[in-house]
Amino acid sequence: MAATQLENGVKKERTEVWTETFVHNGDVSLYVKYNHTAKERPNRPTVLFVHGYPDDHRVWSYQMESLKEDYNVAALDLRGSGKSDKPKKQKAYNVRRIFEDLESVIRFIGNDKPVHLVAHDWGSLISWAFVADEQKSIWAKSYTAMGGPHPVLGRRNAFQMALSGNPVSLYKALSQLKRSWYILYFQIPFLPEWIWKTFSKFFWKYTMNTGGVPENDTLRNKSKEEIVATTVSNVNLYRELLRGEKYPEPKRIKVPVQVLIPLKDFAIRPELYRLHERICDSYKEYTYDSNHWIQRTMPDLVSEKIREFVWEIG
Repeated sequence: MAATQLENGVKKERTEVWTETFVHNGDVSLYVKYNHTAKERPNRPTVLFVHGYPDDHRVWSYQMESLKEDYNVAALDLRGSGKSDKPKKQKAYNVRRIFEDLESVIRFIGNDKPVHLVAHDWGSLISWAFVADEQKSIWAKSYTAMGGPHPVLGRRNAFQMALSGNPVSLYKALSQLKRSWYILYFQIPFLPEWIWKTFSKFFWKYTMNTGGVPENDTLRNKSKEEIVATTVSNVNLYRELLRGEKYPEPKRIKVPVQVLIPLKDFAIRPELYRLHERICDSYKEYTYDSNHWIQRTMPDLVSEKIREFVWEIG
């Protein structure tokens, strides 16, 4: 049974557990699904989940269900994905614009107080930069990352391996370069968008298989329209990464951090996380026998690590 509410002129759909609404950052509307805000339940920790590419908020469904009884939990669709607005210009996908999106959602869900951030893939890249930013980091109480390093530190580590003169390190650097082929592919104008629109089902299945998503996972069952909604506009994330305004240089991360590293990640070698501990005041790292979508292959484990970390930080 669902009820419709109006808040500040925005329609909210509430079921027995979940509320769906849109949070605005300027002229961009961001879809958010949550159980309660910090205003409604001020005595409970608040956790915000940030997805990657080519996902939307539903990639966190297991964790949302697992943690909903103890925490205020929320997940958004990043700009360009799912039900959120999809700006057309590449520069709209610069990380600084997305910082503003995250702050708007955090202020809403956290009632103008910091929240615990949990992120995967592109969400991790963005959130690493967010917690490394002196001004934005005030909105994060803790940060749990998986499936993605800080882009500046990851790239720097890859170059260090390539130039080390060590044959093993060189092999690992070349292996990472091979895994990163799709970043260059997404720089091609128009073609990636056309491929996704034309062969949606085929390439979605390929992506799920390559990333190790279990055969019976509901994430595999997206319609063509849903696939296009999470893959086309946000290709600009990759273009802005290489051709747009550079990511901010990370200096110090004061927010407590834990990293869940899938050792069989088809996209990211575990060595790319090596430099992160050096700039973190509080850093924990765990490795697991999983492919890229660790929150789908090991949902209970991921939920428990989030629960433990949030409980520890408070």
